[in-house]
Amino acid sequence: MVRMIETGNRLWGHVGIALMLTLPAVSAGALPPGPGPDEHGSINPGLAVVDIVTSRGDTVDSTRVDCYYRLSNELFNFVKSGDRYAASFELSLIVIDDDDYQVTAETLRDSVVVDTEAETRVMDPSSAQLYTTYLPPGKYDLEIKLYDQDTGSQQDISRPFEVPDYYRDRLSVSDIQFAGLVLEGPSNIGLDRRGIRVVPNLSRAFGEGHTDMYIYYEVYTDAAEEAQQPLTVVYKIKSPTGREVLNREETLERQGNIGAYSGRFDTSELSQGMYTLEIEVDDRAVRNRAKAKSEFHITWQFLLPLTAAKNFREITEQLTYIAKNDELDVLNQYRDAPAGEQKVALEAFWKRRDPTPGTERNENMIMYYRRIAYANENFDDGLRKGWRSDQGRIYIVYGPPDEVERHTWDRSYSHPYQVWHYYSISRSFVFVDFDGYGRYQLYRVF
Repeated sequence: MVRMIETGNRLWGHVGIALMLTLPAVSAGALPPGPGPDEHGSINPGLAVVDIVTSRGDTVDSTRVDCYYRLSNELFNFVKSGDRYAASFELSLIVIDDDDYQVTAETLRDSVVVDTEAETRVMDPSSAQLYTTYLPPGKYDLEIKLYDQDTGSQQDISRPFEVPDYYRDRLSVSDIQFAGLVLEGPSNIGLDRRGIRVVPNLSRAFGEGHTDMYIYYEVYTDAAEEAQQPLTVVYKIKSPTGREVLNREETLERQGNIGAYSGRFDTSELSQGMYTLEIEVDDRAVRNRAKAKSEFHITWQFLLPLTAAKNFREITEQLTYIAKNDELDVLNQYRDAPAGEQKVALEAFWKRRDPTPGTERNENMIMYYRRIAYANENFDDGLRKGWRSDQGRIYIVYGPPDEVERHTWDRSYSHPYQVWHYYSISRSFVFVDFDGYGRYQLYRVF
């Protein structure tokens, strides 16, 4: 089924969105050029936030799938119109099943109008949107295709997801929805989920300035209607290394066959990194337990969320390409220090490299972490993260090459290889795929 919508619906008010974390803007020069007219390209992951949350549908073979997405203005082609800037586009959301068949789709035509040129390079928090569909259990891919009506160029991004069967067991728990705020009772803030108002946090990022982490989830039970005993829930938070940093047990008031619940957690003592939240619900009326778990990020505001580093050690290692030895020695002394001291040390490191002191933006820092994100997305060789690869290292240090020569494996060449030309510094790098698995190694510099 394909529906055409002339304009997208904004999800929630500005007050609620202020609680959500967003990507800092970056100058266009820090990114590789996008597709030209009639060309196709991939959406840079740093410019799109996508979150998919599932819950029980109304029928046995149906699961509700909520696809939240937010796109940065950097993806659009703005044209000056009077004193303002406008961009017109067409956006398609397509769900593909495990057999590569399209099962549902939605297309909308919309436009973005901003007052200043600077606003064309930011991610507008109020532009978050929601696409809801109902699917049978299985594995799927969500494809988002962005078509620019002025240039004719197209960009796309794909996200795999799995739809559980919430009717299979006597007790089950929905996906965990992370939120910037959850309110119980009448309110016009956020989305209504069974009487609870939820302001979703699409990036699942919390930390400095946003230490309160809220969650929403549902519990489905086959217990008899006369069952009175409350449910119990255990919340566990595990650190990037797997260490348990929180274990909290609570009782849940029984709400019938479908219960809607929320929780709040203080993240102020958690260091930078990716954490796992586990929820285990026990219903003695059905003599069963059910679990749900999902990942969330603790990100420090001045890094948010440009780096995929899981801990302070990796953040320090990512700086080896540009840091001096004495600077690395200082940073390494903070590996086991409190989170606050780690942040101060990193702030001092980047402050020395800020081309515009006194402003909120540190353009060099933003560019550096954007390049790391791009390297992770494009140069992962299956053995290590993209930023650790030879191609990733050169890309991070020098940026996108001015020209790339790609030579495939044929009779003329013993191995596939690429030559990256940087004309501004009069240097070229040769990368060779010696084993044929796409792991290009730096072979020569001239």
